[in-house]
Amino acid sequence: MTNSERTLEREAEAELMRRVANKEQDAFTELSQKYSALIFSTAFKVLNHYEDTEDVMNEVLATIWKKADTYHSQKGSLVTWICTTSRNRAIDRVRSVQRRSALYDKFEAKIEGEKPDARTTGREILYRSDARQVLQSAVVSLSPDQREVIELAYFEGLTQKQIAERIDSPLGTVKARIRRGVERLRSSINDRLKGEGQLLLSSVTD
Repeated sequence: MTNSERTLEREAEAELMRRVANKEQDAFTELSQKYSALIFSTAFKVLNHYEDTEDVMNEVLATIWKKADTYHSQKGSLVTWICTTSRNRAIDRVRSVQRRSALYDKFEAKIEGEKPDARTTGREILYRSDARQVLQSAVVSLSPDQREVIELAYFEGLTQKQIAERIDSPLGTVKARIRRGVERLRSSINDRLKGEGQLLLSSVTD
């Protein structure tokens, strides 16, 4: 590609992103059709998981829609910007899964204590088996908005300010969603484990 052709391409990319930043739906549709495959392939190389990659692709497209005005053609091509964004979001997903796994392990350790021995009753074993599912089902039961901020706060370790920037929401909204999410988690765990929710939830949110 000649310098002239590269310049024309950059100008076309900048114009497309300008239109997306102006919330022109047809421009966003054009961008999605042109770059979705690139986003998917970039994320899949990191995740190697089809459903997670689809989620990341949708998250990246949503980010582009919200933050198209942060792209500057002088700093690099649109392809490079999209690839970097996709790779970073995929890496965030990997870290999130790792933190979630560690959190569940901590939760299980809290409810299991020592491994069952010959004196462990069938009722105790059943309780432990049920409790292993509680945190996962409690998180899933949250509203999408609450689950998003809870996962970003506790699984990805972001501050409330960082979460507000990530999801493009006011800080007060983020604080309220986290507070309501934690209250709902505590209530859900208490309901299912007969009053043990405060102890168990504190073990994974300390």
